[in-house]
Amino acid sequence: MEAGALRMQALTVLEGLPSLAERRTDARSAYSQEREPLMRTVAHLIKPNRVWVHPDHTVETALILLRGHQLTGLPVYDGQQVVGTVEYAQLLGVSPETPVSEVMYREIPHYTPETPLRTVAEWFLNTRRTFLPIVQEGKPVGSLTVFDLLPEIGRSYDPMTGLPWSDTLREWGIEQLSQGREITVIFFDLDNFGAFNKRYGHLVGDEVLRRVARILVEETNPETDIVCRWGGDEFAIATLRRREEAGLLAHYLSRQIASIQIPDVDMPITVSYGYQGGKRTREREQVHYAATVDNLVNLASQECMLMKGITPARGGAQLTLPMQAAVEPRPPERRIRIQTVSYEREGRRAKARVYLQIENRVLEGVAEGEARLHPLIAEAVLNALRPILPPNLTLSLINASETQGETGHAVVNVILLWENGEVRQELVGSALMRDDVARAVAAAVLDALNRPLTRILESL
Repeated sequence: MEAGALRMQALTVLEGLPSLAERRTDARSAYSQEREPLMRTVAHLIKPNRVWVHPDHTVETALILLRGHQLTGLPVYDGQQVVGTVEYAQLLGVSPETPVSEVMYREIPHYTPETPLRTVAEWFLNTRRTFLPIVQEGKPVGSLTVFDLLPEIGRSYDPMTGLPWSDTLREWGIEQLSQGREITVIFFDLDNFGAFNKRYGHLVGDEVLRRVARILVEETNPETDIVCRWGGDEFAIATLRRREEAGLLAHYLSRQIASIQIPDVDMPITVSYGYQGGKRTREREQVHYAATVDNLVNLASQECMLMKGITPARGGAQLTLPMQAAVEPRPPERRIRIQTVSYEREGRRAKARVYLQIENRVLEGVAEGEARLHPLIAEAVLNALRPILPPNLTLSLINASETQGETGHAVVNVILLWENGEVRQELVGSALMRDDVARAVAAAVLDALNRPLTRILESL
């Protein structure tokens, strides 16, 4: 491959989104130490300066050094100070007797071994230069070329989206578990993406993937989350958030993805997802962390596949809310159980009544109003719970709906608004619907409140 073409290929790779892994804290487990370190700073790739030129040297001398050592650039030293650089391409066609001082690049950024590679990549991209000297405490310590970045980026990251591949997420998850932290994995799969590519072409499809990647990166927190491209039209997030928070995040991200607008594209961009984890109530014992991460990814992808094909029974958004996990979480020592749920309709009005049980205590909730089963049952559950909720807490229903797919799976979804002082947060819950729709609505409300209710019950 010609040098110019290789240079453009390297710069094209660098035009991807900044990797989330480059922004997270530098932590590696004993497992990940067996692998090569992740690309983060200049220190990973810096090379010593074995040859250089003086400003008074000629272009002929510089070309001899460049060709003899097969280099793309040289630092220009004046004593112990770097005063410029010369690159092979800029010297071609210049008179051999010309002093280096007349053609050298004088603008040199002050980058050190601790400088993030993302910063260096942006500099290479913006300046279209290929060689960069590195200094520390005013002294030259080495150099870096745009070609040094290419193998590292290709190994660790998807060049189109700039996201790391799945191995990075796996190593991150292993490290978190080994430190005693619980993780949740969210798995995303774009809907009907094969048909989308056939209809609009792969160039448009690639742009969609880049837009999705950008949303996932911009709407997550590098201190608690890591985003990766899993392959094809699949993405994954591992997070330190609890299950309920991960469900809310997944729902929010799906709505953001649904809002993507591309000129001359009228086919909706939708996504299915599943999430698993964040349920542990005691320390793990003798667990294989790698197997745990793999299992969470597998379960999350199974949930995602279960969601595939499900569309709202009534009009509205194209995306569904999170599904109940196929594997139920371990129930807490004190849990709320559904005793009975009833719904009585008279004309355009209806009454919902719910009885819940906490050990020997029975809670009753009633809601009356317009004959709409889902919101009335949800309101009745909330009314039943109010006696055990903190007095300064406001809990209200945002939405309760049902989705039905061609596969025969039906899901009831609810979104609640939790307001406690300055804290204002949506909670997402869902439950598989079997024979009793009203009972499934009640179960979805309890699913949304699972974690906060656990803490409340512990204080009773």
